[in-house]
Amino acid sequence: MLGTTLIPAVVRVRASRKGLFTGQATFGRSVSKSEWIYGFKAGLRADREGVIASFGLAPPNCDERPVGEVLVSSDGHDAYLGDKGFSSVEWERYRLQEYGALVAATPQESARRAWPEKARRWVAGKRQLIEGVIWHLKDYFGLERHRAKTLSGLLARLTAKVAAYTCGQVLNNRLGRSLRHLASLLI
Repeated sequence: MLGTTLIPAVVRVRASRKGLFTGQATFGRSVSKSEWIYGFKAGLRADREGVIASFGLAPPNCDERPVGEVLVSSDGHDAYLGDKGFSSVEWERYRLQEYGALVAATPQESARRAWPEKARRWVAGKRQLIEGVIWHLKDYFGLERHRAKTLSGLLARLTAKVAAYTCGQVLNNRLGRSLRHLASLLI
């Protein structure tokens, strides 16, 4: 599974001032929240169990496909499921030829190669896994409230949050519980 999410660097009001993340963070639009953020885009690749295998940062206003390029090229698996941001016939064909990796990305409903409704619903159900991983990182581990002051600090905090998420999964595995039921660890 491939997914991306926006991570604010600082509150938008302070973004115009010189200081934190100057020359590193940029503005990007969050379609799901219908707002602009000043920060970065985090790309994640998770397996079908919800274990994060790789991640990285990019400018928030960039296309998702270059982020996916890095995640796919560093991995070596043979199939990935992405959302509409990764959809491109040429990009998917190149991944298959270059890396032997099939990337199935849901095309826009208005595209000529739009999938039938039943296939879109099936993919949406499978995509809930990566969306759940992102939600856990944002809600339980405070990904959007990182309080980093530098890019290296943000990367360190992102890495720590992914490591904590992974430790929670290891604990759940050892206790015989579902890997993604992290809330039960807090009780």
